[in-house]
Amino acid sequence: MSSADFLQILTAQQWALLLVACVAVYSAVSAFRKRRRIKLPTVGSSGWFGSFKTAFKFTVDQHHILHEGYHKYKGTAFMLPQLSRWKVLLSGPALIDEAKAASDDLLSAEAALQEMLEMNFTLGKEVVENPYHFPIIRGQLTRKLEDLMPRVIDEIQHSLEHLVPDTGNDEDRWVAVPGFKTVMQIVARISNRIFVGKPLCRNQEYLDLNIKFARGVMLSASLIGLFPEFLKPHVAQLFGQLDKQTAAALKHTRPLIEERLQMMSEKGVDSEEMPDDLLSWCMDAADGDDLTPEMLTRRLLTINFASINTTAMSFTHALFFLASMPEYIAPLREEIIIVTREQGWTKEALGKCMKLDSFMKESQRLIGLGANSMNRRLMKDHTFCDGSFVPAGTMISVPAAAVHQDPSIYGDNAREFDGFRFSKMAEEDGDNPKNLFVTTSVDYVAFGHGRHACPGRFFATLEMKAIMAFIIANYDVKFADGFVPKETWIGPSRIPDRTAQVLFKRRLRRKAPATSP
Repeated sequence: MSSADFLQILTAQQWALLLVACVAVYSAVSAFRKRRRIKLPTVGSSGWFGSFKTAFKFTVDQHHILHEGYHKYKGTAFMLPQLSRWKVLLSGPALIDEAKAASDDLLSAEAALQEMLEMNFTLGKEVVENPYHFPIIRGQLTRKLEDLMPRVIDEIQHSLEHLVPDTGNDEDRWVAVPGFKTVMQIVARISNRIFVGKPLCRNQEYLDLNIKFARGVMLSASLIGLFPEFLKPHVAQLFGQLDKQTAAALKHTRPLIEERLQMMSEKGVDSEEMPDDLLSWCMDAADGDDLTPEMLTRRLLTINFASINTTAMSFTHALFFLASMPEYIAPLREEIIIVTREQGWTKEALGKCMKLDSFMKESQRLIGLGANSMNRRLMKDHTFCDGSFVPAGTMISVPAAAVHQDPSIYGDNAREFDGFRFSKMAEEDGDNPKNLFVTTSVDYVAFGHGRHACPGRFFATLEMKAIMAFIIANYDVKFADGFVPKETWIGPSRIPDRTAQVLFKRRLRRKAPATSP
């Protein structure tokens, strides 16, 4: 049989397997060639076959591999293989500070995101080339958090009433709800209350497509990233979701955007009739082709991608700690009730709940979003402060989970959950802001560190603290006897147990706070 005859009888499944095999070989050869220029300590084997084996293990066990490298090479740079590249990890305060201070011409966060997420294909070239939403999130959203709090609290209350079954007059009845799924819906509703307002923030179809889009971006990026550059546009066309999801979202956003565009045309963007939300702020900042329903919708999808999944996963981990350790509920509830009775459900009030802030930060420290942070792409050859030479084009990151569980930083109980760890530190340090949930440092890099730290962390931390405070004030929560949630590692991400059911019992009923539209 000739090779031509052989190719003709291949089934679609066999073609797919052949393609995957070719891509795997290409990725391995490409990564191994890049390795020749990097002479650093290596986690696992540095040979061709051994490094590829380690790379496959890295996709499902990144956490333990990074811990191994951190403790073996702490204070220096080390590297480990991925399927299509070698990654260099910076461990130790000096290297982390160097990465923080480096210019974008040397270490680029934007280039790293572009490479990791294949953003031209998953989010759209227009969004990549003009990320005007970043200063809006960093500036307007953060400045308006106090004014937005009534809406956040109203949406939390509405979401819990909708998603947690009512027990009626039976005050002793516990009801089970799927933890991660419920939190995902709550976060999506709150976020979109601030992004687009009511009633769209409560439209289930619109919420679901945003959640689906966020998951699809990660899957598409992982697939597209396996292929060489010249094939990526074709792979994205075959397997990408951007155009399809934009069209689906437009069914919901087009009427809203066109109404606001008409209002802007007739009364100006500063009209008091324009809603005070993120969509309006984007419309004020956009011009030309960016000021169309299609491009504004794509921008909203991008912002939802950045906010929903990360916040939902972080909060779910914290909720699971609370359900596993109900002994924390009483002291947290006492603090929350005292403060909110005096000052109401405000940003300032939650800022005074130091035990709550500590509980949330400790959850993020111990589990967090993933194994690493501060992802950068090295834009030119560089020798770091420890003497490590790294060539241009290398991906750089910090092994966050290993740093956060380092006994030399957090004591002998660094790998244990101590919900009031940071509030006790604050008492000893005279309320030093370095102990706050939102504050980054070389010892706490969950949100990154430096000027490229997550711009939305001020909204995200306030949102998570508000949800937790409202739950603690109004519900008892626990797991069924003997249940222990089991997280799953997928690449660098730590995914909460999707099967976990959290038991809720309504404690009291409160009238809804006064809200903004």
